[in-house]
Amino acid sequence: MKTRQELKMRAKEAIGAQRTTAVLIMLVMTVKFLSLGVFNDIAIGRLNWYLLFAINVLVIIALVALMVNVMREYLKIYRGEHTHVMALYPDFFTHLGHKSAGMMWMILWVFLWALISIPAILLALYLMRSTGRGARLLVILLIGPIHLIALIPAIIKSISYAMTPFILSDQPDVPARDALKLSMRMMDGNKKELFILSLSFIGWFLLSAMTLGILYVVYVGPYYYTTLAGFYDRLKVEGLKEPVGEEKTKDDILSAEEIAAIEAQAELDELNAIDGGNIAIVEEAEMEELEEMEV
Repeated sequence: MKTRQELKMRAKEAIGAQRTTAVLIMLVMTVKFLSLGVFNDIAIGRLNWYLLFAINVLVIIALVALMVNVMREYLKIYRGEHTHVMALYPDFFTHLGHKSAGMMWMILWVFLWALISIPAILLALYLMRSTGRGARLLVILLIGPIHLIALIPAIIKSISYAMTPFILSDQPDVPARDALKLSMRMMDGNKKELFILSLSFIGWFLLSAMTLGILYVVYVGPYYYTTLAGFYDRLKVEGLKEPVGEEKTKDDILSAEEIAAIEAQAELDELNAIDGGNIAIVEEAEMEELEEMEV
């Protein structure tokens, strides 16, 4: 198991090998999301509200599906596999419904958990209207922390669902709803670690805000998502130990030998990506020594 520092170091090395591609992928997604906002600013008052709403829904569905492809490409970068920015599009319509349904299902559940904070907000608004100036100031000072505390369940669930886009991209055979269940199982006992990992980027996020998002596009975003891809890669084998969904059978459960083989192959692939194939030379030399000893 890699530590947090090892994941981040490996992510830096992987990005260094394909920096242009990593930045272009983040730039494409940023431009697309900003374009949606610009379109809405222009269209408000000019288009019918129902038409504008329908366009936004369709665009958001397309963007969340494309986000799955983005996670796939950062996963490739982390694994040392060559890719390029145009790899986002050729198979965009492949499993489009699967990717969109899985992401929208995740967003729906995060939204439902966030609704828990509404009573706290309504109570704060009621107190502001029914109390004097002094008490009203106290409510204003407390509303932020109270809202944050009320959002804790949604934050925890968001962390629990964090592996969903990686699962949808890396394991297309997993049903959309079951991708959420698999993410929850993979994150069982690992939520604190992912929270701390994300928290370690807080300084970078603040610097990105100070540069109006430029630093995020050219460095922080690719670095963060490649690190998340590494976190997923580390948990993947654990997530495959048990079946997901009622249609799975005992035959779908990997044996200990199969799991060990997958882990060994993953480590070998990573070493090959880092050392440029020197591992194969070492293994060949070891095989020759064993043959000599047998003779």
